[in-house]
Amino acid sequence: MAWPSGATALTGSPAWYHAIEVISAVNDTPPQVPLLILTGGSVTKECMVGDADWASQVERRGGPQVVAYNISSGLRSFYEDVALVKALPRVPTIVFIGVNFGRFNSPYQSGEVSLAPNPTLAAKYTIHHFTSANMLTLAQKRATVIRWMTKSYPNFQARFDYNLRQLARLVRVCKRKGLHPVMLEMPRNTAVIGSAFDAPVRQYHRGCYAIAREYGIPFINFMRDANLLNRDFRDLGHLVETGRPKYQRLLSDRTIFLLKRYGMTPPVYETPAATPAASASGSPSP
Repeated sequence: MAWPSGATALTGSPAWYHAIEVISAVNDTPPQVPLLILTGGSVTKECMVGDADWASQVERRGGPQVVAYNISSGLRSFYEDVALVKALPRVPTIVFIGVNFGRFNSPYQSGEVSLAPNPTLAAKYTIHHFTSANMLTLAQKRATVIRWMTKSYPNFQARFDYNLRQLARLVRVCKRKGLHPVMLEMPRNTAVIGSAFDAPVRQYHRGCYAIAREYGIPFINFMRDANLLNRDFRDLGHLVETGRPKYQRLLSDRTIFLLKRYGMTPPVYETPAATPAASASGSPSP
């Protein structure tokens, strides 16, 4: 079911352990070209064709050579993203932070976030779980809209301030490490949702734009340009094979713009000093 109302992030999933493996790899061998990291929940995980395809598309469309990873996993919270970003090496990096109303539904969390690896589960990772073959019917999608507003929206309202603080904290951690955080609007099936989610969308947009102004970072929203249709969505947010290329192409173009903006266009960087690999736990501060 799309956007459950009270689940915590699946830190035991193959996608979670894949993220830990990626972070360990870029620490062990820091890239000598710009690093792109995309992080978020399952909607973010499903929005791209693939890492290698994204990297090659950036280069084909006029950007420099890059290394790109989508380290998203289902039900990921901003709190857990903080732990992952803290473990990234201090190399030229753009961190794209996926935002949608589902991410502001995450319950309160405290304490350490374990970054202990699990190679067995990581080996089971696959980026795409949703295709047109398991698409919900139009009636099911419409029912999900009603269910979200009646069951999930109250949790969204109760947890919004907490999650907005965690998003701001994530941005601060990125900037403190010398990385470039960029908030990125995730796909939304407006053809089915219509105006039903206008209130929560306005609410988190106001919060994201306030963070963007405070920290001088972008909040990218190209939903109007994506031309995403109902048939591009498995449900209300997860893209299928027809939608992913539309979204990724626009992200690649924005990526090229940001690489130039941040002076990350040289093809090769000096190899930075090695940084420790992902530690056994992620600190809950600052």
